[in-house]
Amino acid sequence: MRGSAVLAAVVVVSALIQALTVLGDPVPMSSLGFAGLVLASGAAVVLALWITASTALDVVDGNASGALGRAWRRPGVLVWCVVLTGVAAALAILFPLLPAVVILVALLILPAAVDGHRHPFRAASATVGQSPGRCAVAVAVTIVAYILGWVAALVLGFFVTGLVAAFLTWVWFGATAAVLLTYWSRLYRRAAPV
Repeated sequence: MRGSAVLAAVVVVSALIQALTVLGDPVPMSSLGFAGLVLASGAAVVLALWITASTALDVVDGNASGALGRAWRRPGVLVWCVVLTGVAAALAILFPLLPAVVILVALLILPAAVDGHRHPFRAASATVGQSPGRCAVAVAVTIVAYILGWVAALVLGFFVTGLVAAFLTWVWFGATAAVLLTYWSRLYRRAAPV
């Protein structure tokens, strides 16, 4: 499967899973059913991030054939995705704009983690050092995409609602993540050639 097809499939499947978690209009409460929905939603986000990050670097490298299979052989990236998603969720409880910081960190370090670096923060700082202007533009683009994502979610929540709104919101989030991860992977690859 081509890399872009893998990215599109991940976006659609993840959006379907997220839409199904709102089936029946669940009410947040202390119940096993609601906890299960939260866990399913979180797992879908983590798995989608893992496969998307892995595939994005493969697309940049021009090695998209078999990208899905390679994602499964990168368990270290899964660990990073779990940690980053957990931190973003915890910060979102404190203030809704704080996850933007985690998103920027994730976009910087995930390409290096996918590439097998033992110290992705060092590789990320090398990327910034190699092309600070491009990274500044990438940060601005990422922040605009983050804000547009929340606006899209808000508009869909008001005017569409239900399963369709959830699906379209998560398609937007997933497509944005795929584009941004590919963009940041390209920046990383310029600083750290194959």
